[in-house]
Amino acid sequence: MRKSNICVKLSIYIIKKVWHGKIGNYYKKKMSIICRFYPSCSNYGIIALEKYGFFKGWYKTLFRIKRCHPNNFDSCVDYP
Repeated sequence: MRKSNICVKLSIYIIKKVWHGKIGNYYKKKMSIICRFYPSCSNYGIIALEKYGFFKGWYKTLFRIKRCHPNNFDSCVDYP
């Protein structure tokens, strides 16, 4: 695991407080979304940021979000 810097800590804080706290729950209920991946994209982002650092962690997270669509038939278990 890499040493966390302020950008990583701030990104993880935003994911946990904003997405897990309010926006994500509202969005999932409104759109009737059930996550097809394990771990969910937001949890994947937290793991990737902790493991790879700010830039590579966000790159992997955004690539994961890009793959999250109904026509994706890849495995549902995906770790960074």
